[in-house]
Amino acid sequence: MAAKTNPFAAADAFKAFGDFKMPGVNMDVLVAYHRKNLDALSKANQAAVKGLQAVAERQSAILKGAVDNAGKATEAFFAAKSAEEKVRSQVEFAKDGVMTAMNDAQQLTGLVANAAQETAEVLNARLVESFEDVRQIFQANGHAH
Repeated sequence: MAAKTNPFAAADAFKAFGDFKMPGVNMDVLVAYHRKNLDALSKANQAAVKGLQAVAERQSAILKGAVDNAGKATEAFFAAKSAEEKVRSQVEFAKDGVMTAMNDAQQLTGLVANAAQETAEVLNARLVESFEDVRQIFQANGHAH
């Protein structure tokens, strides 16, 4: 399979605005501001995708474990000699299944929370930085407050 490349990577979407002139607006500073915003969105998206990949990998492992455990439970059920042993193996399987499900849910919740936190940290850092950028835009235009 051929490597996927971004066909727009070589193009600078903001270059067209470089010659655009508006009184009182430093277009270079404004373009840099929006370029930083897009970069932050890209990084946040990468963090979110990384988190989703971790969740998908964990869900795959959970499914594999569930299938393996169901196979073992079936073997134990048919290997049991008495009805009492069959019931005991099924009760044990159910108990283990509930404990495993609770543990798995807790792990998945942690993975989702970590992904959300990483994504939010990237966006929050850009938001804080953007306040300074906006101040500089106004200072560059002689509107410092």
